[in-house]
Amino acid sequence: MAKEGARHLVSNIGGVLPKHEVLKSTEEYEKYHAMHGGDKEARKSNYTDMVNKYYDLVNSFYEYGWGESYHFANRWRGETLRESIKRHEHFLALHLHLKPGMKVLDVGCGIGGPARGIAAFRRVLCFSTLN
Repeated sequence: MAKEGARHLVSNIGGVLPKHEVLKSTEEYEKYHAMHGGDKEARKSNYTDMVNKYYDLVNSFYEYGWGESYHFANRWRGETLRESIKRHEHFLALHLHLKPGMKVLDVGCGIGGPARGIAAFRRVLCFSTLN
């Protein structure tokens, strides 16, 4: 995919970056890497910024491909990918014996889709970590 096409995709799926900021964010992120003139010390001293820029850029791609859940589940015959993922999340909630009103901490690496699904399914309160 050409860079222009990628910028269009990132900015039009519901990602965190408005279209006019995608190119600037891409260039700022690329500066952290050796192939674009970045160095190890710059990455280390600005690690949080580098990671935030990465996820700002890629979350839209992830959502486009996988929806709100960045995980997979085995599929039963005739079951859609989305149905299998929801079934898996419900299985986890039941296996954890979650009851309405309980508090759950989501220490994941995504956008909180499974936590929201589990919260709705079991009527629990989910809290997520952010850096």
